[in-house]
Amino acid sequence: MTYYPKSKILTNQVATQNMVGDDGLIYNYIFVSNNQYYQGYFYMLYNGKAYTGKYPGDGVNEEIIKLIDDIDAYDNPTIIVPSLTTTPIPPLFPTPKDYEVGVFTRYFIKKRNEFIFDELTKDQYSNVNTTLYIPFQIQWQLVGDSNNTYTTNRNMVLVAEQKSKVPGLSMYLKEDYLKYYK
Repeated sequence: MTYYPKSKILTNQVATQNMVGDDGLIYNYIFVSNNQYYQGYFYMLYNGKAYTGKYPGDGVNEEIIKLIDDIDAYDNPTIIVPSLTTTPIPPLFPTPKDYEVGVFTRYFIKKRNEFIFDELTKDQYSNVNTTLYIPFQIQWQLVGDSNNTYTTNRNMVLVAEQKSKVPGLSMYLKEDYLKYYK
């Protein structure tokens, strides 16, 4: 068990389902491992991570995270991940300058405990909650011989799957390795 000085830990916190905060939002805690709601004691570390139990060593300490539901939409609530507060917008497309250079950076996330992928803009990517998601990026070939471009992009996807531990990316991309090719 890891020791934490008292100044680096907040103990004996209580999580209840649908807690309404002073800001008018509903707070819920869920397990990182399975997205199930958590109610009970938890402690929080200096880095913002929260774990079940009153303190480290109090039973099995599983990581939990705080989610926010919009109270106005409580009949049909949607979960908002706090660090992805930007409005979802379509991923960036290559610019004419990208085509001059010949490559384009694509930004992705994969949900840690599920095979759910999404492509993001650069701004969204810089605000990813790394507790929930694995962020990674790929240099995407845009120009050149079509066979070489296909092979290069396929290899970049395979490398990303292994290096970032995100199996299934090629299926998410529908193996369209010539997307944006000119």
